[in-house]
Amino acid sequence: MPPGQGQQCPFCQLIANPEQLKVVGETENFYAWLDINPRAKGYTMIVPKEHMGSITEFSAGEYQEAMRLVRKVVDKAKNGLGADGVSVTMNIDEAAGQMVPHAYIQIFPRFEDEETSGTPTGAIFQPHEEAKKNLDSIRDKMAAVDSSFGETTKEAHPDSQNFKESQEESGSGDEQKGSTSEPLSMGGPLSGGIGAGSSTSNKSKKKEESKDSSSSSNEDKNDEDNSDDKDEVRLDGEFEAKSFEWK
Repeated sequence: MPPGQGQQCPFCQLIANPEQLKVVGETENFYAWLDINPRAKGYTMIVPKEHMGSITEFSAGEYQEAMRLVRKVVDKAKNGLGADGVSVTMNIDEAAGQMVPHAYIQIFPRFEDEETSGTPTGAIFQPHEEAKKNLDSIRDKMAAVDSSFGETTKEAHPDSQNFKESQEESGSGDEQKGSTSEPLSMGGPLSGGIGAGSSTSNKSKKKEESKDSSSSSNEDKNDEDNSDDKDEVRLDGEFEAKSFEWK
C-alpha cells in the first residue's frame, strides 16, 4: 500500500475496523459486505482487504478469488433473499462511475415486483452513432493491445468443441505418419470408455492379471460391446472439480 493511501481511503478505514462491517462472505483476500446506504435489498460490495486502486490491479489469482466470492453472494441473494435476478457491475476509474479510490465489485439483487425490474444496468447508455460508423477502426485499436493478464495454457476438455476440432486437424497428419497416440486418461469414475481404441489383446492382458481365466473371456466380450455404446457417459473428475466447484 502506498504511504498514506490507506488513511485517506474510506474502505481501508472500514477494513481497519472490521466490527463495523456487515459481512455476508469472506475469503483470504476479500470481504463481501452490505453497504450501509443500500441501493437495493441485499446490495453487496466485494472489496479487497489490501488497498488496490481498481480491479485492474488484481492478479489473475485474485480475480478468480473475487469471482468465486461473487458467485457465492449471488447464491445468497437468490436463495436467502428470494431475488429473481442479480446484476454484477465493475466500475473502473472515475469516468466509469468508480465512487471511491479502492477497488470494488457491486452486486445488485433484482426483484420482479420492483419498478426497475428487467432494466439492465447498461440502460444508461444510448445508441452511439459515431461509434457505429467507426466499428472497424475501434476494433483495430482495441485488438492491437496485447493483454495477457497471466493466462496459462490449458488443454481443452475432451468433450469440448475445441478439443474435437484440434483432434480433427491433427488426425490427418497422424494417419500419414502411421503413428498412434496413447489413450487419454480421464481420471474419473466412468472413464473406462475413453480408451476404447486400444487393442483387444491389451484389454485381455489386463483382465488376465486381475481375474481368473474362466471369467476373462466373458468380461472381454462385455467390454467390446460397451465400447460400441455411443451414449456412454464420460466424466472428468479433475475437470469438474476445477471448473464447477465453488469454495
